[in-house]
Amino acid sequence: MPAPCLWVRSVLVAYLDGELKPSTAEAVRRHLETCEACRAYARQLRQTWRLLDDVPSAPVRDSFTERMMARIVEEKDLSAFVASLQPRIRRRRIVASVLGMAAGLVLGFAVYGWTGLLEKPASPVEYEVSQHVSFLEDVDLLDEIAVIQAIDRLNEGADALADADGV
Repeated sequence: MPAPCLWVRSVLVAYLDGELKPSTAEAVRRHLETCEACRAYARQLRQTWRLLDDVPSAPVRDSFTERMMARIVEEKDLSAFVASLQPRIRRRRIVASVLGMAAGLVLGFAVYGWTGLLEKPASPVEYEVSQHVSFLEDVDLLDEIAVIQAIDRLNEGADALADADGV
């Protein structure tokens, strides 16, 4: 549906009731002159209203207005009460969220430790080193040491071969 038709249909009830500003009513009238679909929709609305006018009204009790006004006051009081509870509810939600995250972390760490995912030293030497080394500043340094040790072993093997060839 084109945008002008959407706009006209959104203000059509007010147009038919004569509630629009004259300039807006004129724009709606001009659109209805050129658009058959919106004209048909306006005719349908007028017919529906005529049919509703023929339906007899339900009798209204004398106390209706009094009861309705009391209910409006009651709802205003209730909405004021609910508005006063909002800060408390917000605080409770924040506390519940923080406690939930803390419980999740505790549970996560417990499961992590319980499942044995923590790496255990493979040998007594590694265990001793892990007990006496306070921290490792750079893991890359350990990799470099391993590479140097491998090169030293290769050099020792090469020296042994050279000695065996020379003898």
